This record gives sequence, structure tokens and C-alpha cells, in this order.
Amino acid sequence: MVGLSVAVVGVGPRGLSVVERLAIRARTPVTVWAIDSVEHGSGRVWRTDQPEWFTMNATAGEVTVASPGSHLDGFVEWSGTFAPTDYPPRRTYGAYLHAMFRRLCEQAPPNVTIRPVRGEVTRLSPSNGRYVLILSDGRTLEADKVVLATGHGPSNPQPLVDGHVAADIAPDMPLDDIPAEATVAVRGLGLSFYDVTRALTIGRGGRFRRTARHLRYLPSGDEPRILAGSRGGLPFLARTRFDQAPEAAPRPTVFTPARLDELREQALRVRGSTKLDFAREVEPLILAEARAAYGSDLRPDDVARPFTGRVFATPQQFRARLMATLGNDVDEARKAGPLKAALETLRATRPLLPSVVDFGGLLPASHEDFLTRFAPWSFILSAGPPDSHVEQLVALIEAGVVDVVGPAARFGDGPITVESPQVAGSFRTADVFVDARVPVTAVRHGRTALLRGLVADGLVREFVNTDPATGESFATGGMAVTPAPSRVVDRHGTPNPDIYAIGVATEHTRWFTQVGTGRPGQDSPFCREADAIAIDILRRP
Repeated sequence: MVGLSVAVVGVGPRGLSVVERLAIRARTPVTVWAIDSVEHGSGRVWRTDQPEWFTMNATAGEVTVASPGSHLDGFVEWSGTFAPTDYPPRRTYGAYLHAMFRRLCEQAPPNVTIRPVRGEVTRLSPSNGRYVLILSDGRTLEADKVVLATGHGPSNPQPLVDGHVAADIAPDMPLDDIPAEATVAVRGLGLSFYDVTRALTIGRGGRFRRTARHLRYLPSGDEPRILAGSRGGLPFLARTRFDQAPEAAPRPTVFTPARLDELREQALRVRGSTKLDFAREVEPLILAEARAAYGSDLRPDDVARPFTGRVFATPQQFRARLMATLGNDVDEARKAGPLKAALETLRATRPLLPSVVDFGGLLPASHEDFLTRFAPWSFILSAGPPDSHVEQLVALIEAGVVDVVGPAARFGDGPITVESPQVAGSFRTADVFVDARVPVTAVRHGRTALLRGLVADGLVREFVNTDPATGESFATGGMAVTPAPSRVVDRHGTPNPDIYAIGVATEHTRWFTQVGTGRPGQDSPFCREADAIAIDILRRP
């Protein structure tokens, strides 16, 4: 079929959404090369061969890849098994995504041909007005338009080298190579920490048993000893337990687009730029929304950073404080009281945050502060696992399998050590170090051959947030793209009309691009961004 040729590089949820919108929008012949190195639809994060103990941190009723008006199923309807309030295994959501990709291929309109390609694109070069894509096995493809939806990159698991496990998604870490008798130092207490912990306990044959009083962990004997720590010393807190499908939060009354417009007008008058100071001008509005949901005075810092400035005389004293904090968090999540309602409000403010942060909406120093302070803080409070996982962590600490060393954790190398300066006597040595932090987006230091080549050839560049009034700048690490339809920007600052980027590669230019779902029945940014790309591709010769 002669017509427009489009290559979508990376067909996880975001690439899949672009393919869907192309199939819906196209009125003339279009061939879509759907290229993924792991699995079409599910991609790397949601691939179907990962163990079942890696679960979602969103409920089944909150996620879908189907855009409004699509003929694709929502996840709950497709599964026929999970209630809207369940937290399914990631591989099950991956199976849904793969099934939806197959349906798109089978039910595409006559003018649209979707051609799946399994492989890794290692090079992209202009050629006579088109683009040549070279795959790692030597195959080549040509396309008129290219969409980069590469996510976290192709699956390229690194081995256990000198007792070190590099930052990656947990299913691709060489955790099975860690000996049972080893002591493992884990940096980070976020969602990856929970994944690593589950892989080294449940994944090693351990079981949980509920007694009349509490949950107990029954070791298999194959578990290593886990020593964990982070800056704050507090693992991600549990999401509230839902009795019915979670709905969108009430419309904010303080943190609103109109108020943001006023702030930008004021900033222009006072500072000569519309860029905002997040901590001084925006954050108070978000906290006001949370306090309104709580019903009285709320200090989120007391919840997210309860150990700030505190010194503990012994590891046992810190452990007792941590266990009380986590136990109380599980109770709060299960009663779905005002505190968790306030924290869910923080989660509900996310859709408006891109309009604040994206494309240099903040002052450069404030942009860095947002990424390094506010974003991690908000994730601790509102992006955590289900309450059952936090309760299991408590049981693992009680069983002596896991120990959190304390806040401001410091990790040493050669030998591997970990300690908290706020907990006397916390210094420990370990055999293995696991970096359980999410890899930072850094275009200049591309993790893939494709990205390194794009930078070297000048087809893409890093987004640097510069204040025109002062000249101050902040190199974000994210790929520079235009606002919708997300065309990439080359080394000269010129948008490319034929290459688009969406998702993780643009993180820090955009914010929170890791989300791989839309909300059922809602015209979410997830769908709108893919639709804008599809419209632009199809309108341009």
C-alpha cells in the first residue's frame, strides 16, 4: 500500500496509544512500523514474562490504554477477573496491553497497515527526505515520520559485577544471582525498594501468615539479609484502601488554572519573566488543597519526613519509631480517614502540575528544587504501594530479614558499607550493593545506542531551562521537545517536523511522563498527547 510511512520506536503504552490514534485518525493510506525490542503493547515495564509478585501501584479501575470513543476494552472489562479496587500483577496489565495491540493490528481500517517489528533500533539517520532506521541485527527500515516512545530503553540486564547491582527496573536486575547468605545494602526506599524486597523474599519462597494479632513472615531460608536506607529514611507510604473504584478527586478550589495565570502575570511584572518560584508561589496552593481535604491543620512534612532533625541513641530506638510509623500508616490507609484523603488530594493535583513545570515554567533554580525536593516528597506521600505491601514490610522487619538503617543514609564502597549519621551504632558492612533508585533521565549520557547517535548527529539536544530576565540556567537532562505535538528540537534549536518524542525520554523537560496509563472514560493527557502527534503526522505531507 503506497502512502505515508510512520515508524513508532517503542510500543509500550505510550507508543501503543500513538498507534491507536493513527489508526483512528487516518483517512489516507498509512503504514505503521511498530518497533519494540521486548514485547508489543506491554513494552519492557509491563512485559508478560515477569514474576507475579511485581504488582501495580494503581488499582485496576484507574487504568486503561483505550482513548475516549475507542473500540478497545478497558482493563477491568478485558480481565473479567479483577475488581476495580484490586492491584493486579504488572504482567497481567502487560497481557492486556499486548492483547490490545493485537486487536489494533487485526481490526485496523483498510487504509492502515500496522507492521510489528521485534528488535532494537540503534541508529536513525536522514536520507533523501526520509529516515533510515537501523536495527541491532542489521535490518533497515525507511519511514517518512518517526515517533520516539522508547520509555526506559530496551531490556539490557547488567550482571552482578563486584557485588554491585546497577539502577534498573527490578525484573531486569540480577537479583537471582545474590547468594542466600549475603547481606544486601539497598539504596532507596521507593517503589523499586519494595520490588527488590519482594523479589528477595517472596521470590525466594518466603510466605506470609496472618495470626490473630498480626501478619508474620515465614522465611524459606534462602533470603539474604537486607539493609536499606535513603535520604528521608521512610519507605513510601501506602495508598488509601478503596471500597469502590476510585473516582477523580473534587475539582481544586485554590490550586486552579486561573490562579496560576494570575501568578504568571505578577511574575512578569515583578521579575520580567513568567517563570514561577514553585516553593514560594505554587506549593502553598497545593498544601492548602490538602489541608482543606484534611479538615484541619496538616503538616505534610511531619508525615513525609518524620525523622528530620531527630537523633536516635540506638538502632533499636529508630526501628521502634519506624515500626510505629509504618503500622500507623497501614491503619490510616485501611480506615481511609481524613489524612489519606488529604494525601490522595496531592495525587489529584498532578494533572495541573505539568502546566506549572513543563517547558521551563519554573525559575531555573526552582525547577531543580522541584525535581530534587518536592517531587520525591510528594511521591513518598501519594505514589506508594497498596497497604498490604507496607504491612508485609513491617512483618519482614519484625522477622529480621529487612532492616532500615535510618535517615540521611550514607553508602560506602570497597568494602560496601551503610550507616545513618542520625542513628548511633548503625554502621554496617554488606556483601552486595543494590541501587533501587529510578535511573535519572540524562540525554547527554544516553543509555542506548539510538539516543547517543541522535545526540552525536545533532538531531536532538538537552533542554536547558534559561531565565531570559537573568540569564540563569538549569540543564534538565531531558530531551528538548516542543509543546504538543512534541517535535524534537535539534542542536540549533530548530524543531524537526518529522521526528516526535513522547514519554520518559522527555522527562524533566516535561514532568511525570513515566505514567503509562490513562483513566477510564477521561480525556487524559496520556491520550491527548498521543492524539496531537497523530494529527500532526497525518496533516503533513
